[in-house]
Amino acid sequence: MNLKKTLMVGAAGFALFAFAAPVATAAEAGSIKNGSATDLTIYGRVSRQFMIYNDGEESGYLNTDGFVGDTRFGFKAKGKINEAVSVEGRLELDFKSNDPTSDINQNNEVEGDKYDIRHSWVSFNHKAFGKLTLGQQSTISQGMSDGLDLGFAALAFSGMDPSLRSGGILFRQDDATAALSNTSVRDVFTTMDRGRSEALKYQTPNINGFSGLAALYDSGNWGVGAEYDAKHGSLTVRGRAFYENLSSEDGTGASGDTGDRWQVGASVKHDNGVSLTGLYGQRSRDDRSDNGVSYAATLGYTANMNTLGATGIGVHYAGTEDIAAAGVEGQAVGLGISQQIKNAGTNLYSQLMWWDADVSSPSTQLESVVTFLVGAQVKF
Repeated sequence: MNLKKTLMVGAAGFALFAFAAPVATAAEAGSIKNGSATDLTIYGRVSRQFMIYNDGEESGYLNTDGFVGDTRFGFKAKGKINEAVSVEGRLELDFKSNDPTSDINQNNEVEGDKYDIRHSWVSFNHKAFGKLTLGQQSTISQGMSDGLDLGFAALAFSGMDPSLRSGGILFRQDDATAALSNTSVRDVFTTMDRGRSEALKYQTPNINGFSGLAALYDSGNWGVGAEYDAKHGSLTVRGRAFYENLSSEDGTGASGDTGDRWQVGASVKHDNGVSLTGLYGQRSRDDRSDNGVSYAATLGYTANMNTLGATGIGVHYAGTEDIAAAGVEGQAVGLGISQQIKNAGTNLYSQLMWWDADVSSPSTQLESVVTFLVGAQVKF
């Protein structure tokens, strides 16, 4: 997309809000709680977990961050221009000491502190015309996996991407040397979700449960998506789909990760607590001729089994093809349990996963990995 088209999209978006809503007076803008005409919310969470692993040769343990729902701290400011239009600003930071998806593994138990800006954006939301957001924010694909599953067991599985909780663990070579390989769980197992990026993003109003999204990212990249949330009798239904065109690297993916990607997913939950969730996605890379494939499914059950809050139990299956490299296939199976402690703003979770990577070359086979972890989130 060239500069002229980009400017036209931005100008059209601002014109939409400018002409659709007259400016309100200061008295109409809402209550003053922080010295300005906005309502300020301070929020955050602390998230930690303890993991035990077996790589086919050795066992060990690691103390790590929780990653999905990781430790973070943020501010949200909201104000009203008039009854039709509101404005919001958000600044959010995350804090990691041991990121379980990166370099925390059998060779490296301590990574060191990391501080990142997760969100830094301003949005304008019109009741009739939708929401326009500018700044560092979630890409359209981010959260499409971890926000898909309607069951509470999703907390244990990081939504539909359980490798986010243990992805740094390395596979070991299945040969006489039994040496650690350079291939991690996260290299083989991942969905098509990306991270955050500087972007101009638009989301339509909700129409009969449907809403659409479109975004212009840095480096000429762009994406579109669709969301669906509705209740049909005793069934709650959620659907997600996206396509992203990545013509150049923008820092949200691995080196050389350019091309395009798409993913579709759906989750259905019955009033009796049983839920079923599935997703399928593909990506192409400009530096490879093969298409990476990722798919997953979770069968879960959510109920109030005690006085603490909701309990979620689920079984998860995931498969990948050509994600780590051409000819590498992954299979993973796991059990997850989540427990809400409602009065304390706390969630507990546990995950047991078996990870297997099959390499097409008979000379470079890998041992399976088993991980078990328990974790906690405290929200404020």
